[in-house]
Amino acid sequence: MNKQTTSSFIFDLIEEYEVFSAAGAINSLTNEAFNSFCIKYKQESISRDANLFNHVKSSPNIFRCHLPYSKWSLSVAFNVVWYYDELILTDPILNLINEPLQDSEQQKYRFQELLRFIIQFRECIEGGYILFAGDHIIPNRTSQFQTESNNLVKDPKVLSSFEKYTLLGQKPSEINSNSADNLQQLIVKYEGMWGETSSMGTYIPPHILNSDKLSNGISYDFTTPYNIMTKDELIGYGKQDMLESLQKEYSKDISVVLESLTNAQRLNTPVLFFRELDSVIAKQYSAGNQNENLIANSSVYDCSIPYLEGIPADRLFEARTQIPEAFREYRAFLYELVNKTMKATDNPAEIKFRIDSKILSMQRMLTAEMKSAKRKWNFQGVATPIVLGLGSLSLHASNIDYPTLVSTLAGAGGLIQSLNTWSDVKSEKQKAEVNPVYFLWKTQQVK
Repeated sequence: MNKQTTSSFIFDLIEEYEVFSAAGAINSLTNEAFNSFCIKYKQESISRDANLFNHVKSSPNIFRCHLPYSKWSLSVAFNVVWYYDELILTDPILNLINEPLQDSEQQKYRFQELLRFIIQFRECIEGGYILFAGDHIIPNRTSQFQTESNNLVKDPKVLSSFEKYTLLGQKPSEINSNSADNLQQLIVKYEGMWGETSSMGTYIPPHILNSDKLSNGISYDFTTPYNIMTKDELIGYGKQDMLESLQKEYSKDISVVLESLTNAQRLNTPVLFFRELDSVIAKQYSAGNQNENLIANSSVYDCSIPYLEGIPADRLFEARTQIPEAFREYRAFLYELVNKTMKATDNPAEIKFRIDSKILSMQRMLTAEMKSAKRKWNFQGVATPIVLGLGSLSLHASNIDYPTLVSTLAGAGGLIQSLNTWSDVKSEKQKAEVNPVYFLWKTQQVK
């Protein structure tokens, strides 16, 4: 990886402008220093984007993906970077400094907080695992999808998926001692890719509308938590309009998904979505446009989640660095297993059962072998990662040569070599060739 392709210059600028103290605290930054930093950053990003574009086009079979730009993208990257060779993200620094200036002090504060967060990714950024791309590669033009977004939000499958991510809540509001007269405070809330929107309302039982029971007015409770309610209950209250009021925010997120697909097609790179909802949007858009270039494939990463649960992402990344051959064997094995299983059946439960059976069988065999060999292994300096509740992850690719990609992931050695017994094993690579879940076994060992 050419250094000019990465965004490692970020850290040079941070040191040059003394953005932080030696202890890591935020230093006071003058407007002149901030503006100078921004100018230099924009200049550096232009050449970086040119080099990155050439790099991506000249190496189509590297295991990479594009992450849609959202408030969660950096956290998602932190959790999945161990699995991919390259993650391409819309440059968060460039987006911040390109925002229309309203409050310079607030912008500087957000800028420094963002840099402090990004410093945690230094090894990944300098190593070329996380690549920032600016407007010259993946321009932000979501407004061009306004018509498509307004149409897709009316699609029953898309709308139903959005509603699964929408909180519907209710709580009683007493007006007297008779619980049968209780009003209901209602809320409908959706947390989108960039913002959060909500609609509040009140249900008044019909039998008290024309009575004097409301003479004392209505009081609202803003401290007691809401109880979850269903869509049918909301409709029963005659408040379907509250849910419909959120569709404008839904459309904004649809635009982000469509923009991500368009940017990824430009780079011939898969898109990694971290919500099942976004996968549904992509599939419906692809079906509606009959676009054969938008191929949806279940992500192997999603299948590996149960076996890696509880293992910090930075520990996985450290393991990958320490035993790269074992990692490549495991990833290639898992990738091929998932794709082979999906070709045999389209039943999600059966896919999971087959994959679980295969991996657990190999794990049991490896555990027995390793106990026999009395192997021991440990990682040092493991830190607690950022906690993020990941949903289903999906890959959306355009014209990706998957057989070639799988071969590339496996490396020159192939998936499983001719070594037959554990006593023949001498190196980490050979161990992985005998049993490709060796990497998984390593990461699961107690410190």
